[in-house]
Amino acid sequence: MKNLKRIRYDTMNSWNQSQAPAYNLKVHNVVDSKLQDKVFELMDCEGFYDEINGMIADFDRENDYAWQAGFNGRSGGYLVLYRGGKHTKHLTKENFKSDNGYNGRVYISDRYGWKNYEEAKKLNLVDREIITGIFTQPGKNIEDNDVPGTVLKAFRKLAVRIVKHVEYMAKNANVENEEYTETKTRKVINF
Repeated sequence: MKNLKRIRYDTMNSWNQSQAPAYNLKVHNVVDSKLQDKVFELMDCEGFYDEINGMIADFDRENDYAWQAGFNGRSGGYLVLYRGGKHTKHLTKENFKSDNGYNGRVYISDRYGWKNYEEAKKLNLVDREIITGIFTQPGKNIEDNDVPGTVLKAFRKLAVRIVKHVEYMAKNANVENEEYTETKTRKVINF
């Protein structure tokens, strides 16, 4: 792994003067030159980004979504720190009250969808603060000194983990072609 250096990145365009802490994670900047061709081959494989996206989701969750990480840039090669947050609501039995008692349905979140009181109770969602949405503010300028030191350390750790994971895959994974059949249903006009 090559040395990582935190930079300032224009989060939208240079004209809006909105910058944030970032790491340039383009393959040629961070991956050992002997592994680069293999990394590019792996990047074309289905599922390559799954573990990386999981690492980013963990970072976001650990920072209660107030600080989030994401890839930016034309080729997606910059890991950028963003401000963000979450929308929540307290889910009580009263949320489900309708004219006929507690049998109303409530849209809880994208994750849980519409639930009635009994369904929400089985999922242990009643009398809890439920995240109903997460938002990111990519156009907000973030000065390095506005970010808590623990967040900057965790952000660097995330960048290092991503690079090490990619190098591990390049050293240990094989790329194979796999044929598969996809069954689809479609509507047709029949006379």
